[in-house]
Amino acid sequence: MNHQTIISHNALDEFCKHLSHQTWFAIDTEFVRQDTYYAELSLIQIFSEQGDLALIDPLALKDMAPLWTLLANPAVTKVFHSARQDIEILFQVGGLMPQNVFDTQIAGVFLGYGDMAGFARVIENELKVSLDKDQTRTNWHQRPLTDKQVQYALDDVRYLAPLYQAMQQQLTTEQKQALNWDFEQLLNVSLYQIDPDQAWLKLKGTQNFSPKQLGITKALAAWREQTAIQLNQPRKWIINDDVILSLAKRPVRALEGLYKVPDLNAGQVRQFGEAILQQLDWAFKHEKAWPNKPLKPEPAQPQEDTQVQLAMSYANQVALNTGVNLNNLTQRRDILCLLRKQPSMLDQGWRALLLGEPLKQLFNHQACLCVEAGQIKLLGI
Repeated sequence: MNHQTIISHNALDEFCKHLSHQTWFAIDTEFVRQDTYYAELSLIQIFSEQGDLALIDPLALKDMAPLWTLLANPAVTKVFHSARQDIEILFQVGGLMPQNVFDTQIAGVFLGYGDMAGFARVIENELKVSLDKDQTRTNWHQRPLTDKQVQYALDDVRYLAPLYQAMQQQLTTEQKQALNWDFEQLLNVSLYQIDPDQAWLKLKGTQNFSPKQLGITKALAAWREQTAIQLNQPRKWIINDDVILSLAKRPVRALEGLYKVPDLNAGQVRQFGEAILQQLDWAFKHEKAWPNKPLKPEPAQPQEDTQVQLAMSYANQVALNTGVNLNNLTQRRDILCLLRKQPSMLDQGWRALLLGEPLKQLFNHQACLCVEAGQIKLLGI
């Protein structure tokens, strides 16, 4: 398979100038993220509209400014599959947000692949090609790369390109317009900027916490994030989520008490114990910094609840038909907001087209539900 390996600035500059005159290219990245906080970029693969195939080696290049400029060029579409992680590392390394992206994984919801379709499965179904994925966990930092690694990396983009072309033929104008909203959301800088004070919001299991417990959670999560960044270590190497939740529920005052906290080992207590106690002490003393519980929406009235239940039945049918996880398609609160004509996740993007717009027709008495051939369907009135 003929391809170009780019290890010099001049070659990168020439290649990126060439791509800037094309309308799209497929791109993928390989990275290592086992024992560090930040993912370490190992390789970038590109297949262009005109068939240019290249491996860009960031380990050999000190300056990749031409690539960052190309990625930020809104005139050229960058095609990814499952773009979120790729965009995150490209943004963190390059400092510029890519513009004009197309994510074939998201687009797959309109072709019946669900919302988390793996690349190999989609390629096998669309292009009738079975990809070898045995290099998924390989060490991409090693040099030279093995022939298998090179083949694996190139396959990820040389088949992504025809997949994109096939999708462009299959998707309707309406579907493409809906997807543009979702692709724009991927480029929201706040998704990739690190704010330690907001780290506590990512922890699950705090729904029933008191303001004091939330204050402790926030303080510990912010300290853990800052420490992980400073040491460039995974968060769980500092302390894991369960430790934060345990200390929020049952805070301790002395170092000895930390040795009794489940999932907190002796080495962590020795290294971080004093810092943990300082965060607990700070949280106790700064009540004004405790987060307020988010206001819950007004509970559904009985008649509203009946309509939401009916809508959830239809949503479940849509999820089954499309392969989308129901919890990712919608929640009861999203449907309730839609019913009340309040902002809802069902107002925009692929969710609006698959579910939001049909439910609006239902709620506005422009359609009704029926059962046909064992499936719940929406019929216009």
